[in-house]
Amino acid sequence: MNKENILVQGIGAIGGLLSASLILKGYKVTLITGNEEITRAIRSDGIQIRNKTDTLSFHADVYTDLDELPKAQFDISLLIMKANNVVEIAKETIPYLTSEGYMVTMQNGIVEDAVIEGVEDPKRVIGCNVVFSATMHAPGIYERTSPGDIYIGEMDETITPRIKRLGEILNDINPTHITQNIRGILWSKLATNATINSLGVITGQKLGEMFKSKKTRLLTIQTYAEVIDVAHENEIKLEKTTADPYLLYMPKNSGRFTRFKKDFIVKMVGRKYKETRSSSLQSILRGRPTEVEFLNGYIKAHAKTTEVPINSALIDMIKEIENGKREIKPDNIDDLIQKIEN
Repeated sequence: MNKENILVQGIGAIGGLLSASLILKGYKVTLITGNEEITRAIRSDGIQIRNKTDTLSFHADVYTDLDELPKAQFDISLLIMKANNVVEIAKETIPYLTSEGYMVTMQNGIVEDAVIEGVEDPKRVIGCNVVFSATMHAPGIYERTSPGDIYIGEMDETITPRIKRLGEILNDINPTHITQNIRGILWSKLATNATINSLGVITGQKLGEMFKSKKTRLLTIQTYAEVIDVAHENEIKLEKTTADPYLLYMPKNSGRFTRFKKDFIVKMVGRKYKETRSSSLQSILRGRPTEVEFLNGYIKAHAKTTEVPINSALIDMIKEIENGKREIKPDNIDDLIQKIEN
């Protein structure tokens, strides 16, 4: 048994897969689900990993809420819940950490600054980007659905003994890289999520259907460019994970060939990932709020002189959908175009 006492909070698709993988490798893991149905399922049948040939099941110490546990015992907490809840949960987690214990943020949007401000201690937070995807077939049953690596880094860009040890732990279950530019990694992921996730919310379409539309492909490229321009304005050096972050970037005043090339790339993305559905859309369909404030909202908040009309309009439209004042439909693309042209 490995010595670290690990707390995993948020046992959805990624959290469930990582938890089961850690248990399989002999780590001491405690799960906080935040969901009674998932807790009951894991207590009854174990936490399960499904693959192409069979399903593996492991016993897990699982609870619904933190207050069911004794305090000050965990060396590492993996925070894998939605961005909307992460700051409050991070605050609640501090008493359950040892004096040297820390939290690893694993959200879609950029939450690290807000978490550090909330817990009032930057040494308690390590940034992380999970590139692969997973699904939860039913409460407690998980399957990996795509390849991909994990990237971790100290927020002050140093290489510390603890980041090296965390790298060893995570590399035991998935290829993991330590970076001295975790912000660059997080911004690269933000560019994709703020673009594809948010357009997916307003259209309600899977990627393949959404990118059949030329006007939607153009909006995709323009939305993405706003994010990259704001990153440049904030002196962020973007980093490559699964793809070059500049692959979809189209600078202002680009020529006809560049416009054609970028449109072709988006079209190919739609063909390759045609069955992919926006995770933010899935949240809406389950009656939950999106993470738009940590995606497009983060971009708008960090835009100094860069204009971000598309990201701003997407925030407004998604909030209208959340509040029941706007339907999810492909025609929302026309409304978005009208909003940014006025």
